[in-house]
Amino acid sequence: MGQGSAETVREIEDVRQRLEGELTELEERIPPARQVKKVAAFALTGTTGTVALWTIRRVRKRRKQKKAAEKMPMPAATLIKVVPDKWADQVSVMLEDGSWKRPAAYAGGAWVLVKLAEARQLRKMNKLLASRA
Repeated sequence: MGQGSAETVREIEDVRQRLEGELTELEERIPPARQVKKVAAFALTGTTGTVALWTIRRVRKRRKQKKAAEKMPMPAATLIKVVPDKWADQVSVMLEDGSWKRPAAYAGGAWVLVKLAEARQLRKMNKLLASRA
């Protein structure tokens, strides 16, 4: 029986040495708990901060868009009808089929005549003022 118990003790010692070797190897591979806590805290803080910044930016952007929409004036076309609908429809049809050139030439000619008449009137007024002075 002495030999069996001595062999058992040797086996226990071998298992203990093997386990100690494996434990030291694991300890070398796994970083210390303090380092793990620092990395986890850094990652958690970074993630939380990033999410908070995104949320703040989104809220500010929405507020800015809302204020811009409130401040934007209504277009004058919706407030005042400058041209009757019938005329607007006629102009759009003329632009589509290319028949706008003749009325545009008439309008241009009328504008030139008005400007010439204005220049003539100004010359007359200048002569009259020069004769009085």
